[in-house]
Amino acid sequence: MNIRQSMGVCGMLAFALWCAAADTVYLKDGLTVDGTVSRVNDNCVAIQSGNGQIVYQNDEVDRIEKNDKKGALDLAAVNPAALRHEQALEQTTGLKAEQRERVVALVDRLAREEATERNQAIKELIALQQQMNVYRFLRESRQGFGARVLPGVLEVMLAINAAETKEIVYEGLVDKAPSIRAASLELLGKHKELASTDAVARGLVDTDADVQIAAAHALAELGAGRATPALIATLSSTNPRVRNASNSALARIWSTPESPVRFETSEEWERFWGEVGARAGAPIELASLEPLFAQAEGTYVLVHE
Repeated sequence: MNIRQSMGVCGMLAFALWCAAADTVYLKDGLTVDGTVSRVNDNCVAIQSGNGQIVYQNDEVDRIEKNDKKGALDLAAVNPAALRHEQALEQTTGLKAEQRERVVALVDRLAREEATERNQAIKELIALQQQMNVYRFLRESRQGFGARVLPGVLEVMLAINAAETKEIVYEGLVDKAPSIRAASLELLGKHKELASTDAVARGLVDTDADVQIAAAHALAELGAGRATPALIATLSSTNPRVRNASNSALARIWSTPESPVRFETSEEWERFWGEVGARAGAPIELASLEPLFAQAEGTYVLVHE
């Protein structure tokens, strides 16, 4: 179990709530641990034994038996590697175990359905940077976060250190998970100073509709008038959500409070573009765009900016 793997899926999650039942965990290396076992996630289990805690990945566990043995965990005796692992985590992330638990508890809240709760967690994480190096921990641990919380994690990182996080957001544009690509496009729309209009426009030719929609919204946030030809082309999409997003983006790009612009057909937008295109800059055509992330012959091919 290497440091990056265990930090990503198990090592930083040892704060999980423990079940009431007791167990004996039989490890593949021949060791056994008595205590209370809980499922941390699909990849690992956590054991509370006496006043100690330890997390194992599934491939380290041979079997688990239910019993009434509560155990008294001597971390160094049961698994010396676990103690070294904890020390390595502290060195890598810059945070002690209790500090990591506090940060991860807030990160967990980024998956809440209510936007107000997610926004409050973001604010608290940003404020916590004054007490500990939250940014370093999030940077080193981000590969272990799921798609539901990663957008919020990146939002926190951008608020703390936008310059360093820019590269990480651009890495998200070529992630194999569509939700991460969409979230990265959304963040670039919010942080205009970091955005490349050409890179954002490439989201319009993604194979995933949500990524196309995120690209359209981001282009609207950027006021990317020169992306008008590409947006007009997506009005012929078979997906009504994509068509609506592109039409809305075009209206937002060209409207002003005093002079709203709104058309319903691509023909009307084409005529409008013929009138205003000369002042928009080098046009972006849909046919000239490469997807940020392509899939060919069953294997993933990353297309970088």
